[in-house]
Amino acid sequence: MSGLSSSALNEHADPGSRSAFKPRFKPAHLPGDDSFGAVFESAGEALLLTDSSGIIQRANAPARKLLGLKVSNPHGVSLGTVLAESSGERLLRLCDSAQADKTSTVDASLVTGHSVRITLRAVVPGSHSLLLCLEEGSVVRRAEEKWRQVDAELRSVLDSVPTGILLLDPAGHVRFSSVRFGQLFGMEARSLEQLKTFEELEEALALRFRNPGGFAAPWRAFAQGQGEPVHDELEIQRPARRVIERFSRPVLDGEGRTTGWLELYSDVTGERQIQAKMLQTEKMAALGQLVSGIAHELNNPLTAIMGYAQLLLGHGLNPGQLSEAKKVYHEAERARRIVKNLLYFARETKPERGRVDINEIIERTLALRSYELRVENIAVDCDLAADLPKTMADPYQLQQVILNLVINAEQALIEGRGQGHVWIRTRHLPHQAGARISIEIADDGPGISPEIVSRIFDPFFTTKPLGVGTGLGLSIVYGIVHQHGGEVMFDNQSGLGARFTVELPVVETPAQERPVAVLTPVNGAASASRGHILVIEDEPTVAQLVVDVLREEGHQVEAVLDSQEGLTRISRTSYDLVISDLRMPRLDGPAFYETLVRQGSPIQNRILFITGDTLSRRTLEFLEPSGLPYLAKPFLVEELKLAVNRLLQENQKPAANPKSGREKKAHSADAGD
Repeated sequence: MSGLSSSALNEHADPGSRSAFKPRFKPAHLPGDDSFGAVFESAGEALLLTDSSGIIQRANAPARKLLGLKVSNPHGVSLGTVLAESSGERLLRLCDSAQADKTSTVDASLVTGHSVRITLRAVVPGSHSLLLCLEEGSVVRRAEEKWRQVDAELRSVLDSVPTGILLLDPAGHVRFSSVRFGQLFGMEARSLEQLKTFEELEEALALRFRNPGGFAAPWRAFAQGQGEPVHDELEIQRPARRVIERFSRPVLDGEGRTTGWLELYSDVTGERQIQAKMLQTEKMAALGQLVSGIAHELNNPLTAIMGYAQLLLGHGLNPGQLSEAKKVYHEAERARRIVKNLLYFARETKPERGRVDINEIIERTLALRSYELRVENIAVDCDLAADLPKTMADPYQLQQVILNLVINAEQALIEGRGQGHVWIRTRHLPHQAGARISIEIADDGPGISPEIVSRIFDPFFTTKPLGVGTGLGLSIVYGIVHQHGGEVMFDNQSGLGARFTVELPVVETPAQERPVAVLTPVNGAASASRGHILVIEDEPTVAQLVVDVLREEGHQVEAVLDSQEGLTRISRTSYDLVISDLRMPRLDGPAFYETLVRQGSPIQNRILFITGDTLSRRTLEFLEPSGLPYLAKPFLVEELKLAVNRLLQENQKPAANPKSGREKKAHSADAGD
């Protein structure tokens, strides 16, 4: 594009060549003005006053010196006599054009061999006299050379910054555009140089913007006289989706006058994606906090519904009533699993590896997406190896891996033809370096273009429309799998879509980390003696359910809805077992337990906790270090009976080891499903 204007720099290019500290002559000071003579003589420039034929009427000292005139007043001398012949002809042409063009400039040669540049500064009104300014040619050339050097250096500097730069003059002509500006908008330098005005630039870039009118808005406001600095953002759709941040402002000279318009462009696509991801992370963190309370509220009514449904199923109903009771129970069981899976997925936990079942994690994950997959007409076929060994891994992170790959396949099918199949397969693989677990997730979608296969695991790389994906799903998969010492691979199946394969090493559980054995009844549940039991539960329906179930077993049961009242009852009455909710108002389960410990109450070793939030960090930090037995809501009636009878049996044994009752958890193998 056109270079930066050199006029301003030429005026100050070589201050040492002129009387830089004298006032520059202004054309307003013309003959007839009382101050003309003084200003004319004291001007730092070489000035001549001639008639239209080039006869000198007046010359100041710098002009006389430059022309080699010895007389103090060369009035009547022809300027042509001190110029070479060809230069004289050019000067005559300058004089002839005086009326039409008051800014004409000619280069001339003096008879002394020096070169000069003669610029017509003004025409004296009514006299046809010309005010000429003389500059020594070598000085002019040095100034121009210096300007060209400054121009090249300035371009080099501006082209090196990572910001796109566009500079316009007040009339809208493009004075400069940086290399980065062209790169941001996908334009070659040669094509960009051919665009001379903002209107041409706007037309060339119009199809690249999501909102073409936004590109021209700051400039048009400036052209209409507003000229305020502006911050805005532009969305580019071509050649690649980008978010461009722009800062626009007027360019001012030393006296505060507007000399142009400057626009600076920065690519902030990555920053906006990170911000979006951080916002999503904050939302998920907030969701994790909310889920705990929601699950607790849902698990209480689910516990009552499932418990009473089971009681009804055991009361000898007629076939019609039995069928209805079974439906109630099965739907409550379905709701229970949904709540458990939601808790399992959304709960914020510390990265912690334990003994996990990959097949179980896959089933949990599919339960989360079952509704979305069904309504999108996507069928899922699972082939999960029955002999798959358990391994040490972080279950939450592995669920994230499975979920991301399933969602990736789901979106590919929706964008492809709106329906399809997903296949999930697990296998136990022999390996030279040790056994490995293979997880395959494949779909019959369009697959992935070979041109972008090498980039699919790159952070923020996505082929999805703006706002649909952040480009982080597969990169998260890659990071988690490699943290577990595994590998993730991709291949396009011939005509069958995409397939991702995750291979994880089988890591044996360290001896000190092996899980505690699940409690089982000794000689059957009926062998336990009947006990005196106190139930502390702030949810009336759950408290009544526990009372009804245990009374049917022959136990003497009391229930209170407040833990403070429970402490009062314990201080006055001897109980064989206390069943307490963990989350209660006023005095919660941990505080209730600590009170018993401080008081030295023997009932501290005969407590069964029930809770609807077994994945809460606070809950786990309380239950696991102390080894306290607990049941996870919503629990099955048989789980409650089993846990109570088992703990009563333990309490009947000689107290050889006072901690033996705390070393086992009372929940069954599937209580956390």
